Amino acid sequence: MPQGNRPFSFEGSAAARILPHGNVSNLGFFVSASPSSPVSGKDDLGNTPLVLEYSPLDPRAWSVLLAYRILHVEQLAARQKPLLKSDIAGVKGGILPDVRMLDNSGKLISDDWRHLSRAIEQRFEDDGKHPVLYPAFLQREIDELDEIIDNDLVDGLFSVIYAASRKDDTVLDEHDRDFLHGAQTHAVLRRVFYARLGWLDDILSRRQYLLGDDLTDADLHLFGVLLTFDIGYRSAFPAPDAAVVDYPNLWVYAKRIYTIEGLVNNDESIAIGLSPDDAGVYAEPWGPVAFTETVESITAAWHSPSAGIA
Repeated sequence: MPQGNRPFSFEGSAAARILPHGNVSNLGFFVSASPSSPVSGKDDLGNTPLVLEYSPLDPRAWSVLLAYRILHVEQLAARQKPLLKSDIAGVKGGILPDVRMLDNSGKLISDDWRHLSRAIEQRFEDDGKHPVLYPAFLQREIDELDEIIDNDLVDGLFSVIYAASRKDDTVLDEHDRDFLHGAQTHAVLRRVFYARLGWLDDILSRRQYLLGDDLTDADLHLFGVLLTFDIGYRSAFPAPDAAVVDYPNLWVYAKRIYTIEGLVNNDESIAIGLSPDDAGVYAEPWGPVAFTETVESITAAWHSPSAGIA
């Protein structure tokens, strides 16, 4: 703990301040910008070939990306986009490009990251050849889980980062920190985030996936958070805070999905920092990977069948 009047600094989070476009609610939560082209179902996507633009650093992108890959959608192509130059004062590391679905001419079809995966699933999984990720008998439960994951984990994660990114980029002073970790808002938002992780870990203690033995759309939303947290956004959290590997059921679950062949490609693994490039160098888009006591190397643990699993 800091001594005397010495300021408590979150300097280690500077490179982790990668945020999407959005704003902050009256309650202090960061909220991703509202979509300019919302979707509600498969008919909103039309019948022409589509292009998905995304960043692998973005937890919002993975639900639609995995839906596309699990369903082997031939009418859809995926294209990685680089970070955008930051236009928020005091925020370092750039802005995540919006998750966008375009037609072949470049016309925007939708930037509704919360519902795009569902729209794809409704359009392409009714051929009887592929898994059903949004089955009719589970749609209410999936919708409820998606809302919790998107609000408390995805936007909750961005809320923590925003709270650590002071508008003038200064360290947090004595009046801004709580008894343990730092800024009061920052600490409260982290508690919400970890409470949800603990709740989901408990659910996964009784089943293979969130709603049973099969993947659903809710799992795709959760996986994006888990994949980008340990070696990425967690560097915006104080060092003693937990990692995914500290939640035994979430950890087994995340690695189970990660190792499904074809869901995360090599370019994405390199971009995130999970795999080295051809020169043997690991990317650090969020800055140095945060230390965790549970495993010696969190990047190696993601590739190990048993690391961190009791």
